Formats: sequence, structure tokens, C-alpha cells
Amino acid sequence: MRSQFLTLLCVLTFISCGLGLFDSVISFFRTNAVAETSYVKRKYSAEERKKQPQQYFEDRAATGEQPMPGDPEAIRWLSLSQFIYSLLTLIGAILMFRLRRIGYWIYVAGVAVGVLLPIVLVGFSALNTSFGVFFSLIFAGLYWLNIKEMQ
Repeated sequence: MRSQFLTLLCVLTFISCGLGLFDSVISFFRTNAVAETSYVKRKYSAEERKKQPQQYFEDRAATGEQPMPGDPEAIRWLSLSQFIYSLLTLIGAILMFRLRRIGYWIYVAGVAVGVLLPIVLVGFSALNTSFGVFFSLIFAGLYWLNIKEMQ
């Protein structure tokens, strides 16, 4: 019997991987449109600005105005690596949902691909756009806590 915690982790992974697959397919086939998409920063009134918490992070994208590199070739490689990462982690989550231990190792392989493949294909600048993969490392640890339930 699967615990509620494992079920919740799997469902969250299903949602994340589904969005990742969708995003990577759109980015791959609409590369030029994605490259031309500029970053739009919301402007607050003085009153709204006072109510907003202070932000301590900067957008360190390639040009400072775009959330992704503007190079269509880099976007194509990043979308391909995101597709492979999302597909492997989805397969791993489906197997873990079915209480198969091999799913954990496929999930971990997917996370490794998600961290390393963008660096290999694009370089260390790819870490700016693949920050979400690091949350998968946390999920890998949480899945590890439930590995006893799997066969």
C-alpha cells in the first residue's frame, strides 16, 4: 500500500513533469518566438511598492531583459535537455507510483541529466534557466525516505 506522502510526491512530480514536457515542446518548435520574448517587469505605484517585500535577487539573464538566452540555438538545446529530464523523471515517478523501486533510480538518472546535460550542451550559463531542476534534488531525498515501500 502506498503512503499518502508518496502519493503526494508523485502527483506533484506528475504536474511538474507535464508542464516541463509541454514547455520544452513549445520551446523546441517555437524557438524563434521564444528567443524574441522580452522580459516585462511590472511597474508598481509608490503605494504598491511600499506594500511589496524587498527583493534581494536580480535577473541575471543573458541581456538582463530576457528570462532565457536570446540565442535560438541555445534555446533549442535547453528545450531538448528539459524534455529528456522531464521524460525520465516522469517515467521514474510513474514507476514509483506503482511502487516499483527501479523508478527511484530512473528518477535520479533524470535529475542527473537535468543538471548535467544543459551544462554540457550550452555551458555553465544554462544554470540560470535550469534552477527548477535543483528542487528535484530535494524530491529525490524525499523519495528516498519512501524507498522501503517500493519493491
